[in-house]
Amino acid sequence: MSIGEELLAERRRRRRAGDPRLTAEDRELLGRLVNGDVAEEFQEALDAVSVADPLVGGGDSPDD
Repeated sequence: MSIGEELLAERRRRRRAGDPRLTAEDRELLGRLVNGDVAEEFQEALDAVSVADPLVGGGDSPDD
């Protein structure tokens, strides 16, 4: 196995295991943000950021 293949295999193992920096409380909060009781507020905040910053909203870059 080459070094590149070993790095890819290690990356896959880490991805399958989940992010070790997230605690159970973090996972619960993220679940509530995207699927639960604060999903609408989360979406409104994302929309506000998208309007305020065209790059985040997928608009043209200021260099164009």
